[in-house]
Amino acid sequence: MRWLVVLMLIAMGSFGYLSQVKSQAAPMNTVDAFIGPNAAVIPSDALRLRIIANSNSPADQNVKQQIRDEIISLIGARMAHVASRAEAKQILIQAVPTVEALATAKLRSEGFPYTAQTAVTPTVFPAKLYGNRVYPAGTYMALRVILGRGAGQNWWCVLFPPLCFVALADGDAVAATQSFPDYPPLAVTHILQPNGKTTTVALRLAIVDYGELWLKEGLATLQRIFSASV
Repeated sequence: MRWLVVLMLIAMGSFGYLSQVKSQAAPMNTVDAFIGPNAAVIPSDALRLRIIANSNSPADQNVKQQIRDEIISLIGARMAHVASRAEAKQILIQAVPTVEALATAKLRSEGFPYTAQTAVTPTVFPAKLYGNRVYPAGTYMALRVILGRGAGQNWWCVLFPPLCFVALADGDAVAATQSFPDYPPLAVTHILQPNGKTTTVALRLAIVDYGELWLKEGLATLQRIFSASV
C-alpha cells in the first residue's frame, strides 16, 4: 500500500511538472504578431518589461506567468504599430493604472492576499541570455510590475523594439553565487559590465531550477507520509 501511494505521488508530480513545461513552452496565439525574432542586439534605449514575483514558491511563480501573459497581450495590442521610443514610452505610462489593476485583479481572483505595484521607471536588470548572446546587467527604463513583496525570481523582456519571448525556451543568466548548487549550469561565461569589470555568470534554464524546487517539495511530502505511517 505504501508503494502504491509513492507511485501515485510520483505520477501526479510528473504530470504537473510536464504540464508546467508545456505551458511555459507554448506561444500565445493572441500576441504572435507582437513577438519578435531573435535579435542580435538589444538597443541601449530599449523599453523593457520586468515582472517580479512575490516569492519563488510554485504558486507565486505560476501566477506571475499568468499575469505576464495578460500584460504582454494588453501591451502588445497597444504597441503593435508604434514607430518611436517616445510614443512607446507614453503608451506605457498611460497603461500603468490599467496594468496595475489587471495584475491586482488576477491576484485577487486566484486568492492571493497581496497586490501589484506598477511604474515606468529606471529599473535594475540582471544579465540575460537571448539566443546565444548574453546581455549585461544594468539600469534600464522599464514598465516594472512588483507582485507582493517582490522577493521572487523575475521575468523580463524588451517591449520596444518588440523582442519579447513568451515561449521561455531561453534561460536567464544567473550570477555565479551558488544559489542553485544541486545542479550544474548549462554553461559558464564572462560578460563585460558597463564599468569595465568582468562578471562570471552561470547560464541556466528556469524550468530546471523550478523543477528542483518542486522535486524537493515532493520528497518532503513523501517523508511526511512515511513518518505518519510508521
